[in-house]
Amino acid sequence: MDTIAVDVLIVGAGGCGLNLSIFLADLGVDFLCVERSTRLANLPKAHYLNQRTMEILRQHGVADDIYAMGTPPENMSRAMWLTTLGGDGPHDRKVIHEMDGIGGSGDSQRAIYERDSACRSANLPLIRSEPIFRRHADARAPGRLRFGTELLGFSQDADGVTATIRDVASGEESTVRAKYLIAADGGRTIGKALGNKMVGPSGLAKNVTVHFTADLSKVLLDDRVMLHFFIHPTRRGPLASGALVPAGGDDAKWGRHSKEWIFHFMVAPDDPAKFDEAVVSQQIRELLKLPDLQMDVHKISHWMIEAVLAERYQFGRVILAGDAAHRHPPASGLGLNTGIQDAHNLAWKLALVTRGQASAALLDSYEAERRPIGSFNVAWALSSYWNHLLSAASIFAIHPANVYEAVGQPDEDNEIAGLFADTPDGRMRRARTAEVFNTHRVEMYDHDVELGYVYEQGARIPDGTPAPARDPWGTVYVPTTRPGHRLPHAWLERGGQRVSTHDLLDDKASLVLIANARGAAWCEAARQLATELKLPLLAVRIAADGDALDADRAWQALSEVDETGALLVRPDAIVAWRARRGVADPHHELKQALQQILRPAH
Repeated sequence: MDTIAVDVLIVGAGGCGLNLSIFLADLGVDFLCVERSTRLANLPKAHYLNQRTMEILRQHGVADDIYAMGTPPENMSRAMWLTTLGGDGPHDRKVIHEMDGIGGSGDSQRAIYERDSACRSANLPLIRSEPIFRRHADARAPGRLRFGTELLGFSQDADGVTATIRDVASGEESTVRAKYLIAADGGRTIGKALGNKMVGPSGLAKNVTVHFTADLSKVLLDDRVMLHFFIHPTRRGPLASGALVPAGGDDAKWGRHSKEWIFHFMVAPDDPAKFDEAVVSQQIRELLKLPDLQMDVHKISHWMIEAVLAERYQFGRVILAGDAAHRHPPASGLGLNTGIQDAHNLAWKLALVTRGQASAALLDSYEAERRPIGSFNVAWALSSYWNHLLSAASIFAIHPANVYEAVGQPDEDNEIAGLFADTPDGRMRRARTAEVFNTHRVEMYDHDVELGYVYEQGARIPDGTPAPARDPWGTVYVPTTRPGHRLPHAWLERGGQRVSTHDLLDDKASLVLIANARGAAWCEAARQLATELKLPLLAVRIAADGDALDADRAWQALSEVDETGALLVRPDAIVAWRARRGVADPHHELKQALQQILRPAH
């Protein structure tokens, strides 16, 4: 049995594992990624990629490929709740509510999102994004992705992890000796073997997802809508609602001309019904009131809604990431995004530790930083998911149909009829329903959830300042350079080009010292320490005679340090330390900061 020696063994080549492979390859880390399956995702799930994720993908040269294949902004700018797409009944093809689409793509939020990031959000189902991720990983590290290879077992000691892997087709086994093992396997094997427990509610509902091809171009009401939610005008119960999402196609058309579609409907966890192709096709036709709809069903999946978080993210030299650490309801699209951000947080730490430029204690900060974010995101996604029941209740529970008999209107025999009635009661219902449906902004534009997360513990040095108050709706993001927060975006001029503050970072795990106009001493100290400590440390002074120009003074308003101050930014765009003003010995102050961040106490 041959032995393969690497710095990092990744188990699982889904969205998290593939992106971790890209990041590690860019950082020059020797790794091997194994995946039991021989193919990539076959379900068009995890389609929304938020602004923070797109910033990460832009940093590593992947974003443009996602944008090129993904949904154009104009085709994802609205969300709509409606009764049906067909039918000739009095309440068919009725719009119950509509609002701006997810991720700042709508008119009311677009300028805010554009102000706060160089990247817009994107939409591309995993069946199309995973091939992009794989192509980038393969190009950067040929032969380091092994599909059709399963993990048989592993053990760890003080110096590393020994794992046995097997080629599924040939049965040939190999031993891998790695310094670290990253479980990106969705929680299927490694977490269980370690005795990890997933905490939180599971089995909340059964979701049936159908991926199909159909021509809906003549029945869709608005080409801007990406998320269609249906509430049937007469059917009741679990099979009376569903969600329709475009999945694009090989012709790269979106909106009403999308070739492929995803349809979700929810049933009780113990529903014994067999949802095969015939049943789901009929279900979709009936819900949409399109009895003659021609459908080519590609895949049907049944999965349980859960909102669970790993009790621990790290077990010695084995570290959990992505779905192995947290699993979310689909609302707000936080699952894949959180997983990619896990990988981004982990990659630079693995790079510096395996190079010997930071102590192994740096990796302890991964759980301290990412587990609270995982916990918050799981809870947020669950709340967003249940919010759909709240909005339905605004129609059905607040004003049940039998109320009409009490007021002498027996002809109005259901809640949808009452909602659209041309009466004072109907007008009140519509106003009240609109108020409740607008709470879906917690899902459609949770701008602060995407950009405003903070690491209160970990590889950063607090400066005693309080964090900005967070919007309970998750909408209003307040940029700040307080340590532990994401570096605010501002446009600068550098070398005659317009660049973001995020473009001051590289993809080689370099820390960046950003000084203001009178902070030349900080930059000189950073250059000396880069040599002295053998660290990847860049220095940038933002000034008319410096390395970049704050032409529109946006950075001046955002930096929160004076003209003599400076920030130290981690490779993952998190502010690690800041000096609000100059000091007598910048070399000493910066050296202490670097040592505390890269060699944190256990």
